[in-house]
Parts: sequence; C-alpha cells; structure tokens
Amino acid sequence: MIPIGDVLQPDHVILSIAARDPSGAVQEVLAKLEGDERVGNFRLLRDAVLEEAAPAVSENSCGICIAHGRTESVTSLVMAAGRSNEGVPYPGLADPVKFFFVAGIPSAFTSEYLRMVGAIVRMCRDKRRLRGLLVARDAKRFVELLSTGEVKL
Repeated sequence: MIPIGDVLQPDHVILSIAARDPSGAVQEVLAKLEGDERVGNFRLLRDAVLEEAAPAVSENSCGICIAHGRTESVTSLVMAAGRSNEGVPYPGLADPVKFFFVAGIPSAFTSEYLRMVGAIVRMCRDKRRLRGLLVARDAKRFVELLSTGEVKL
C-alpha cells in the first residue's frame, strides 16, 4: 500500500484555486505536476487527464472533483490537489466543488489509485476531517491531514 503522503507532495497543493470553472480549476491543479521527476512527459499526462470530463461527488455539502489520466508517461502514481475557498459550480452537482484532485496513473497502479480515491471520499464524509481540510493553513498540514485520515480509516 502506497500512502497518500508519498504520492501527494506539499508543493503540489494549492490552497486557494483562482479558477472559477471546473476545467480551469483542473488545469490549474494539474500544472503543479509539471516538472515532477515522476512525470516523464507532462504533455501526455495533461492530454490524458483532460481527455474526459472529471467526475465529481458531494459529501457534507462539499463537492469533490477527482480528475485522472491513465498513462505510461508517469513512472509512478502522482497527485496534485487544490482547494477553492468559495467553491466552483459544477454541472450536475448541487454543491460547489471545494476540492480538486488530479492524478496521473500508470496502468500498474490502478488499484492503488482507486484505494486513495475511496480514502479521500471517506475522509470528506467525516465532518471533523472535512473541516480540517477546509481550514488547513498550509500545504504541509493539508497533506498531513489526508495522511493521518487515511491511516485511521
């Protein structure tokens, strides 16, 4: 099992997304992965992530968007995250999206990716953990909250 803290690095977290639309928010978060040593070809990763509309769910009146791309242009599972303090309206979702996660997945890591997505959604079902993510003051704390929440699940 690969812990979220090994995949999501603090320098890949945006605590205040500027974009006001889903596509712009996904691209803003995705850009954090450019230059990551685990990404062999950022253009191919970007194309894979943007190929389809990213799915979103709502937990505790908070939308969560998890965009991903399956591609061999990454050497291991990579992830970036962003938080929108105001929330971004999302088609078909009643609640504004507050969290955007973007992942690059090599085919060998599909089950790890699905496990992490499940852990993130379960953490957001817990109002106390969700509140912690919503008020985290720095990226390191944001990643710590996800990591400790994952361990407790």
